[in-house]
Amino acid sequence: MPFKRKLPDRATLAAHCEDGMTPAMIAEMYDCRLDSVRHQLQTYGLLAVKPKSIPIEMAGKGPAPQDRSKRGIFLHADRVTIMRDTACEFGGLAIRPLSLPRISMHIAQLAKKHPSLMGGQNA
Repeated sequence: MPFKRKLPDRATLAAHCEDGMTPAMIAEMYDCRLDSVRHQLQTYGLLAVKPKSIPIEMAGKGPAPQDRSKRGIFLHADRVTIMRDTACEFGGLAIRPLSLPRISMHIAQLAKKHPSLMGGQNA
């Protein structure tokens, strides 16, 4: 395992920061991962945590929440549309339409006109 060394205490890390060492330099010096050094520096209060914020010009411009009243079954001339919750690619749910053709309705109409089509079942 390549990462066996431990990071020093707060005073030593503070001295390294005052000497101008970057977290990458400290990670290389102590043979550890960069994110481990950043985490330790943040824990000791030696590195400021930058919150992830939305730029002010982007605030409120995201997609609107989906209207949950759009659920249900909608009959169209050529299809039946069922609005249902489906799993998204990265987790969560989205309301998406599932369109089904109205083939059974067409077959029923043809069977009324041509009883021999269904083997005489509807005669």
